[in-house]
Amino acid sequence: MSRGIASEFQRLFGQVDELKRQGGRVGQVLELRSDQRRLYYLISKEKSYQKPTYRTVWEALLTSERSC
Repeated sequence: MSRGIASEFQRLFGQVDELKRQGGRVGQVLELRSDQRRLYYLISKEKSYQKPTYRTVWEALLTSERSC
């Protein structure tokens, strides 16, 4: 959560402690809720310098579909 779009989400929405509390691994989805919206974090890679693969993005999307 220190680079790229993740750092922008952190700046705009905060709640990093809540994301860390949820744990989460590659291929999973974390959710943040507020009164007005829900944010879903698709975990597609372990480290910020890695490239996500189609497989890990697909797994996260399938996980998010099941949780809706």
